[in-house]
Amino acid sequence: MHYTKDLINNNIMSIENEKEKICEESQIFASSSSLTTYKIVVDTLPKYYGLNIYDFNEVSTKLRKQKEFLNKNCIYDKISDNYIPLKDIIISANHNPHRYHAEIQNKIDCIEKKAKEFNLVPIFMTLTLPSEYHKMKTDKVTKKLVYNSKYNGVTPKESVKVLTSMLSRLRHDRSLKELNKKTRVFYRVNEPHKDGTPHTHILLFIPKDKVKRVEKAFKRLFDTKANDIQTDIKNAKAYIMKYINKTLPLSKKENLTEKERYLNAWYSKHRINRFNSSRTLAPINLYRLLYKRFSLIELTNLVDKNILQIHTLVDNTQKIMEVFDGEELLYLRSSNFDIRTRHIDFDTFLKSINSYEDDEGIPPLNRKVAK
Repeated sequence: MHYTKDLINNNIMSIENEKEKICEESQIFASSSSLTTYKIVVDTLPKYYGLNIYDFNEVSTKLRKQKEFLNKNCIYDKISDNYIPLKDIIISANHNPHRYHAEIQNKIDCIEKKAKEFNLVPIFMTLTLPSEYHKMKTDKVTKKLVYNSKYNGVTPKESVKVLTSMLSRLRHDRSLKELNKKTRVFYRVNEPHKDGTPHTHILLFIPKDKVKRVEKAFKRLFDTKANDIQTDIKNAKAYIMKYINKTLPLSKKENLTEKERYLNAWYSKHRINRFNSSRTLAPINLYRLLYKRFSLIELTNLVDKNILQIHTLVDNTQKIMEVFDGEELLYLRSSNFDIRTRHIDFDTFLKSINSYEDDEGIPPLNRKVAK
């Protein structure tokens, strides 16, 4: 009898212990599951400029692959048997930011010179989008970004097109439309708000006697609570360069803050151009072919006077085949170049690479290189 009673009590205790063990395991699993879910939710939340960690990693992977391609491939000159590294000749905000920044600064200098040539004065405008274009908004109490229920689903890429349409409305207003292209010169910078919605800054040069009329048109076309126009600009170049430098952090330093890295990724993720300008200067693709021969301002003057004969492909006018100055051939597109992957021994590569000179006449690898 005692044996039976003890056996029953032992069985009851075993069942209770098993139940407690199952409960503990369930709690651990639930805790682990909730932590995993929490991590997924946190990672998908926007960190900076509307991008989350997955967006940033996607862009980083793309840029890394581009960099690997540029490092591994060269332009091969069939005649001289030289290899010119792609990474040394590309002009890019991500892969050659210093050269890209120098080119932008050169453009600003030339725009300012052309403006002075025609006695134009600067005005500065900022255009922003209505609240429905913002995916996030700032909470009035916590001051943190929260989801905007009025968001219309328009992407940053499409939002830039809306900003372009807004600028186009002003350009087609009689106050600006009556001006010819030489007396209506602008440079535009696109950048994101904190939530990743783009806005745009425009430096515009126009005749002094037209400023009041353009200012009036701006205030008629746009809500001045969200959009701004300034007509008392003392140093136009410094004004616009402040925004240009902000959008090109890699041109100033290599070790970027996390926020700066996300800013850089925002342009790549959404395929948004940092800058646009009026067609005041010579086409940049022409300048890149002839920059060793002419400055940008000299080339612009030659183009304005129709001195150069530029021959392009019929089905691709961006592909320049020949450039003549009278009877003198300035440029001829050659078929003597190929893009090749570097499959040569180090000494041969180093010898060939040092025979190529960069923009300043200095061999790009004429320095110590580790084997």
